[in-house]
Amino acid sequence: MTIQKKLLLASLLMLTFLLGGCIRIQYDATVHLDQSVTLKTTYAAKEHPVARLLNFNPDWEMYAKQAEKNGYAASTFKTKDDYEGLRMEKTFANLEDLASIKDEWKTGVGGILIPPDTTYDVDKHEGFWFNTYRLNTNIDLSIDRLNIKGYHPTGQVKKLADRYIRQADIEIKLHVPEVVALQNAEKIDWANYNDVSWKLYGTKDNQLQLVAYVPNPTGWIITGVVLLIGLGLLTFWIIHHVRKLRRKQLQTISISLLVCLLLGGGAWLIFADETASAPPPTTQIVTESKGEIVPTFMVHGLFGTERTFLPMIENFTEKKLADEGGRCDVDRTGKVTCKVKDSSTGFPLVRIIFEDDEASLAQQQTWLEAAIAQYDKQQKATFTDIQLVGHSMGGVDVVEYTLNENLPYTIRKVVTLDAPIGGSNYATLGLTLAPFGTNTNSPAIQDLAENSKAIERLKARLETWPRDVLVYSFGAKGGDFNLIPLDSSFTLEDYTDNIQTKSYKYDHFTIHRREPVFREVRDFLFKENLVLEEEDDQ
Repeated sequence: MTIQKKLLLASLLMLTFLLGGCIRIQYDATVHLDQSVTLKTTYAAKEHPVARLLNFNPDWEMYAKQAEKNGYAASTFKTKDDYEGLRMEKTFANLEDLASIKDEWKTGVGGILIPPDTTYDVDKHEGFWFNTYRLNTNIDLSIDRLNIKGYHPTGQVKKLADRYIRQADIEIKLHVPEVVALQNAEKIDWANYNDVSWKLYGTKDNQLQLVAYVPNPTGWIITGVVLLIGLGLLTFWIIHHVRKLRRKQLQTISISLLVCLLLGGGAWLIFADETASAPPPTTQIVTESKGEIVPTFMVHGLFGTERTFLPMIENFTEKKLADEGGRCDVDRTGKVTCKVKDSSTGFPLVRIIFEDDEASLAQQQTWLEAAIAQYDKQQKATFTDIQLVGHSMGGVDVVEYTLNENLPYTIRKVVTLDAPIGGSNYATLGLTLAPFGTNTNSPAIQDLAENSKAIERLKARLETWPRDVLVYSFGAKGGDFNLIPLDSSFTLEDYTDNIQTKSYKYDHFTIHRREPVFREVRDFLFKENLVLEEEDDQ
C-alpha cells in the first residue's frame, strides 16, 4: 500500500467529526385483547457527508418492496426537515409470532431492525391478584448485524460505518389494553400506565427493562366471591341483630372494622409501593435576577444539527427544571431567524443553529452574538442574566463569547462538553491530509488545530476570564477515538478556581446524550433554583 493510500485511509479517523443524529428509527407496538400485535415501524435518514463517503444511500423504494414481501403495508415519505424514509405496518396473530422479525431482519432495512442475537430474558412471577412479567433486553446496532445486501465494508471504513449507524436516534413505544399495567424500569406513570416508551441510541449497552402486571382472573374471582359473601353476612347480621346490640358489642365491631381497614390499607400500600411513581418534582423558584427569565443558550459543534441538544432539552423539560424556549437559526449570510416560545419555568432552553457549521471561530462569534441579540429582541420577557452550554466546537464558541468585555448580559454559568479549548490533534491531522483530497481543511478545522492562530489568540485572552462565572467542563475518554485530549477539554482549569471538571468513558459523539451527564448539568445549572416543598411552606 502506498503512503498516499495509507494517509487517505487514516483520514477516515478525521471523518468521525461528521457524525450526528442523522438516522431515526421508531417502533410503535400495540398489543390487543386477543393477544395480536400491530407493529408500526418508521426508518428515516438525512443526507450526510459520512453517508456519501460510505455509499450508504438507502434505496427506500427497494426496501418498501422487501417489506411488502414480508407481509407489511409499506410507503416511502419525505419530511420538511430533509429526512426521507420508510413507514411499515403489520399485525401479528400473537406475541409468539413476533419472533419471525428476526428472520425478516436478514433482508436488510426492509425487515425489522432487531439483531438475531438480541437477548430477551423474561421472568414470570405468579401472584394472587397479578402475574408479573419482567423483561430485560438490549439493543446494539452494528454493520455486521445490519447485513445490508451488497454492502460489506472492512477495516477503517467499517469502523466509521459502525460509528455512523450507532448515532441513530431510536424510539420504542408499547401500548397494551387498559387491564394491563406497565412499568418502565423503576417508574410508572399512573396517568398512562398502559403506555411506555424508551428513547435510546444505536450504541452499546442500551438496557431496557419492562414490567407488566397482568390480572390473575382466579384471584379476582375468589376475592369478589369472598367480598360478596362477607357483605351479605354483614347485611344479614345487621338487619337481624342491630337492635339487640349492647355497647360492648358495638365496640368489638368498631375495632374489627378498624383492623380490617388497617390490614387492607397496609396491603394496598405494599402493592402500590412496588409500582409507585417517582416522587413529585420539587418546587422551582427563580433566584434573584433583574429580569423575568434566565435563558440558557445551547450551541452545537462542528457538523452538529438542530437535534444535537434535543435529548438534553427533553430530559430537563421532563424534570420540570426548564423548558424549550425556541431556537435561533443563522444562515450562511448571517441572517438570524428566531422562533421564541414562552417559558413557564423561567429557564428557557434556546438552541443556536448555524447553517454553516464549518465556519471559522471568528465568524461563528459574530453569528452567536447576533443570534442572542435577536432572541432578546423577540422575547417578550426581559432577561439580564444568561447561561451557556456548548458541545465540541460549540464549547469553544461559548468560551469565546464569555470573554467579550462589552456583553450586555451577565453570564452566570458555562458548560463545555468535550470542547477542544486547547485545540485538537485530530484537526491537525486533518490539515495534514487535506492535500490528498479529503474535506478536512475547512475554516473550522483550521481554527481547531493545535497551535492554530485562533487557538493561540484564545489562550492569550483566557488570562482575562471573568472569575465570577461558574464553569463545568466535561471530557470524553471513551470510544475508539479520543478526539479531544482531556487537558484540552479542561483548559479553563488553569484560569479560574470556579470550575468543576468530570470525565466519562463515553465517546465525543454521545457524551451530550447520556443520562449521567444530563444529571450533572441539571444540578449545576438549576439546583440552586430549587427548594423542597416543605421548606417553601415554612
